[in-house]
Amino acid sequence: MHLRPARPIKHGRFFYSKARDCARCPLKDDCLSKGRVNKAVVISDDYPALLRARRRRERWSEEDQRLYQRHRWRSEGFHGEAKTWHGLARAVRRGLTNMKIQAYLTAAAINLKRLAAALLALVLRWIVPRTHAQSSHRAAVPTLT
Repeated sequence: MHLRPARPIKHGRFFYSKARDCARCPLKDDCLSKGRVNKAVVISDDYPALLRARRRRERWSEEDQRLYQRHRWRSEGFHGEAKTWHGLARAVRRGLTNMKIQAYLTAAAINLKRLAAALLALVLRWIVPRTHAQSSHRAAVPTLT
C-alpha cells in the first residue's frame, strides 16, 4: 500500500491511500473496515522517537528488563490509585489541556496525602519513643522517702 501525505493536523500528519491501491492489496480484508475503500492513517510527530525507543528496548539486557519490571509495578500502583480513589478514570472537562490540569492536580493531591502520612509517621516516631524512654527512666530512678 502506498500512503500519500495529506493535510497536517495538530499533532502529526494525515496520510491516505487511493481506493485502487487498496483494491489490489491482499491484506484488504484485514486492513479495511466494512464499507471502506481506502485507508487513512495519522502519523504522530513523535513517531520517530517512538521507533527509536522501541529499537533501544530491543537491546536491553536482562538487568534492564528486571529494573523496568520493578518500575512498572510501582507506577501501575500509583496510576491505579489515581484512577480508583482520586477520579482520574474520567475527565472532568473536555480537552487535552483540561485533562493535563486534572492529572497534575490529582498527582499533587496524592503527593500531599503521602507527605502528610510520612510527616505523621515521623512525628509519632519522635514522640512515642521519647515518652516511652522517659517513663521507663522514671521507674528506674529510686525515690527518697
